[in-house]
Amino acid sequence: MKVSPLLWVVLPVSYVEEVVQLKPQDISPIPAVNPCLLGLTNQRGKLLWVLHLESFLGIKPTPLAKQISAIAIRTQVPNVGICRIACVVMALEEIITLDSQKFVPVPKKIPTRAKTLLSGLVNFDKKTYGILNVNEVFRILNPSIVGGDTIGTVANDLADLSTA
Repeated sequence: MKVSPLLWVVLPVSYVEEVVQLKPQDISPIPAVNPCLLGLTNQRGKLLWVLHLESFLGIKPTPLAKQISAIAIRTQVPNVGICRIACVVMALEEIITLDSQKFVPVPKKIPTRAKTLLSGLVNFDKKTYGILNVNEVFRILNPSIVGGDTIGTVANDLADLSTA
């Protein structure tokens, strides 16, 4: 998936729940949370946090389009259950198969946050992809349940709320 004009990211398909198409007005901003969290959206009766992945990676964010593409990802957290979040991206690409033997470490020149969230890089089809560490995304977003220590939000606490 294309996260910014210069960054493509891949993640294991096992973390992908679905592709979400939104308009900016579909996202309800929540005060006093990190600006990377754009707010909540109603996804078939359940609230889903929307994360500006480009900003979360420490890259100057591109303004949101009128039609927002996001990929809903999930992970299983022990003693909590399934955690979900929708990551805003610029574009989605097809599913590709990568050879993990070709993964290389993230270079030092990449922004600090991106280095934390990417477990490596891989070249494929003349592009370099960052490999998104999904568990690290959830750990940073919700350190109280996953043992992290950075921006901390209530993403998981509100993710399971149903709307009337």
